[in-house]
Amino acid sequence: MATIGEQLVLEDDPRPYVPGGELLDERRLGRLLARFAENYEQPDLPAVATQWSKWHFSVLLTPVLAANVIADWHLPTDIQSIGVILSEDSRTLAMRLPSEGRAVRPANAHERFDVLIERHLKPLIAALSHASGLPQKVLWSNAGNVAENVMRECETLLGADHPGVQAGSLLFSSRHWPDGSRNGLYQPVRYVNKGDETHRQRRVCCLRYLIPSLAYCKSCPLDVSRRQTPC
Repeated sequence: MATIGEQLVLEDDPRPYVPGGELLDERRLGRLLARFAENYEQPDLPAVATQWSKWHFSVLLTPVLAANVIADWHLPTDIQSIGVILSEDSRTLAMRLPSEGRAVRPANAHERFDVLIERHLKPLIAALSHASGLPQKVLWSNAGNVAENVMRECETLLGADHPGVQAGSLLFSSRHWPDGSRNGLYQPVRYVNKGDETHRQRRVCCLRYLIPSLAYCKSCPLDVSRRQTPC
């Protein structure tokens, strides 16, 4: 837990950062993706965006969901109020939060995760899709893939009956939120039986294979033989 906690810092962190709201600007985001694309010999812009998003979602969702589910602790993740600390190649290293957050006793899953989904994931996914041409469903799948992994770890630690784990499970089992809006995190992965083994399989391909130097991921839904490395 200490390792993932280092992905969250407060405003006294001395490192340079990008205000989260700037990531919603198409020109600013385009320059960031162009810098990140230099990691690849033959970059495909949608595939570059998918790789960048997976870094960002991992840094964001792993500690934030763990704190929420395990400790009922709400962290301020509104993209307009945070800062994003980037590496030299423009990948997300840490989130600069405006406060330490607060304890919560949410009534339901939507209330528990509303700020994270509505004020961070939703606007950022829309901006990334517009800047790169990558379909939003792929970006939601990338976020869901990370979130589902975190929830599985929480379930192993706390048990399936824990209130936070039960709320987390609703992230993936509900097609719509109570207000009728579509839940982009619905069923991001499936567990498929193949012989005596159960395989974790994404519902939507992340398209990373469009970059020639990258192999298909081990949870890719495509029936291919190049699966070598995890997403």
